[in-house]
Amino acid sequence: MASLTTAVALSMATAAVAFVPSANNGAFSTHLMAFNAKEEIGVLPPVGYLDPLGLIENGPYGSPEDNFKHYRGVEVKHGRTAMIACVGQLVQQTMRFDGFISPSQNLKFEDIPNGLGALKAVPIEGWAQIAIVMGFHEFFLKQREGEAPGDFGTGYFGVNLSEEKKKRGLNVEIQNGRLAMLGILGMMASEVVHNGQVLAETASFS
Repeated sequence: MASLTTAVALSMATAAVAFVPSANNGAFSTHLMAFNAKEEIGVLPPVGYLDPLGLIENGPYGSPEDNFKHYRGVEVKHGRTAMIACVGQLVQQTMRFDGFISPSQNLKFEDIPNGLGALKAVPIEGWAQIAIVMGFHEFFLKQREGEAPGDFGTGYFGVNLSEEKKKRGLNVEIQNGRLAMLGILGMMASEVVHNGQVLAETASFS
């Protein structure tokens, strides 16, 4: 229980950087205008612009614009990861895949607990596969120069969007990612409080 509590506390502390405000809208701004983080995508009510630690002005990556691009990319990546994690938590709470995750150890998917309990249950070979996929993403999928942070050139499924629709889409993704980061931390906290049960309210559906 102590280890679970520590994990949740560390996750909450490290995720705080995700709330460095707004998004770089490289696709919509030009260098002919002075950079102003308060006017970037992601600065939305009710919070507005929020940078209590002064990371944009005093960060280690150079100019305020460069600092902003870095932290904005971090927020987008964490938000996307959190959205996937939230969906994964809900799905695994209600259903499991058939078959073995490790035939050699006679370990089935249904034997793996949901949430933080999976950290100890997944075999080392499974974590190695996860690490390889993560490494592939980090080394080979690069941020496109001159585009909004998080744009890896995957496009919009062949749909040509207007600048206004792109802007709205980025705002939606940012907000959903922020909510998901809070959501996954809440699920982790619930798991600690309810002794390993991620969402007590969904127990009747499992």
